[in-house]
Amino acid sequence: MGLDCLLVADNQVITPYPVYPLGIAHLAGALEAAGHQPHQFDLLAHGGLNALARRLSSSLPDLVALSIRNLDTVDSTAPDNFIPKAQKTMALIRRLCSAPVVVGGPAFSIMPEAIIELFQADYGVVGEGEIILPWLADCLERGAPPHERIFRAKPADAPWQPVRYESSIADYYLGWGGMLNVQTKRGCPHRCAYCSYPGLEGNRLRLRDPEAVADDVMRITKDMDARYIFITDAVFNDGQDHCLQVAEALIRSGNTTPWCAFFRPRNVSRDALKLFKRAGLVAMEIGTDAATDQTLGSLNKGFTFEDVVTTNDLAASLGISCAHFIIFGGPDEDDRTIKEGLANLERLKECVVFAFTGIRILPGTPIYERVLREGMLDASQPLLEPIFYFSPKIRREELEHQIKTAWAGRMDRIYPCPFMDKRIRYLHERGHVGPMWDMLIRRPRTK
Repeated sequence: MGLDCLLVADNQVITPYPVYPLGIAHLAGALEAAGHQPHQFDLLAHGGLNALARRLSSSLPDLVALSIRNLDTVDSTAPDNFIPKAQKTMALIRRLCSAPVVVGGPAFSIMPEAIIELFQADYGVVGEGEIILPWLADCLERGAPPHERIFRAKPADAPWQPVRYESSIADYYLGWGGMLNVQTKRGCPHRCAYCSYPGLEGNRLRLRDPEAVADDVMRITKDMDARYIFITDAVFNDGQDHCLQVAEALIRSGNTTPWCAFFRPRNVSRDALKLFKRAGLVAMEIGTDAATDQTLGSLNKGFTFEDVVTTNDLAASLGISCAHFIIFGGPDEDDRTIKEGLANLERLKECVVFAFTGIRILPGTPIYERVLREGMLDASQPLLEPIFYFSPKIRREELEHQIKTAWAGRMDRIYPCPFMDKRIRYLHERGHVGPMWDMLIRRPRTK
């Protein structure tokens, strides 16, 4: 018969725009395939804690899975810790429900020991839950609960399960930008200094069947009226043959829905971009991350700024919008690299550049290892509250002043980034679709 499982997506962040909780959709597919009955509840879409209280009061589940998406904003100009809100969700569940609670999601996976104790959860899953959560439900159904509390997924070539998009959730997100999400692969082979992705998904690519990806795109377009797709892969253009196969599958399916994805600015060919454009690509979010070869090297990016310029120029020549995300103030940043970086960014034409200052220090990342070696942080220091790394060779106030001065009056250079939030929300309220940053360099799209 299986267990009645309530999957709760706790994310309550709506800036710069709300993001569909794809994680619980994947978990729902895995639980259903294992013979259990999953029910998805999203705090944003379904009305917050009061609605969750009504849901728990009307029907008690056998197992609750609480997914925590983000620890905080990871933005030093607007540092907001999301864990206290998630604690309130956990407290409500505990008050109204006696079922075991398992906590997971990206935020939990970054700091599992600290969060499981803070929340007093029964179980926790680090990494992907599609194998562990059905197994845990099986154990509980047999009356044999595991003694361990934290389970760590081992990324493997387990079959991808069908994704169970929930229309009652999708309607909310479609009302704020018309976007839904799709994933084509997991894993990240890169070792960027600040990034937690390899720890969350592993460093080996695990590829999804391109036809299944295309089927999902067509299904959420036809059945749910998605008007824009965001591909959530850590890097879409990793695994060159696979991303080309995804594009070809989208073309065969007749896709006309525009989409955007994260790209790495290296080994991007004109032929590949032309194929992606035929498949629906309209915008690229590029993980440039630094603006000089010195700071790119210190972030372990594995490409040069010339690669960035080449990729941007190629996309611009094909009419594909680009946004670059830059972190100033990282390792080896100094007065010279700040000036050089700002000058380099002037070479990026027909694009939007978002700047951040400082790097959110997360355990398990190279930047964390570096600050421990350099004695800038004690290993016992808790990191649930956001702490940011700034190069000791710069003064933060002077850095921020230089960026603001260099970009004063420009609409295509954004710092600090929360400046865009109200504008994006205004446009979504009026029916515009997509992430909206490309409105700064082109006419709006409506559908």
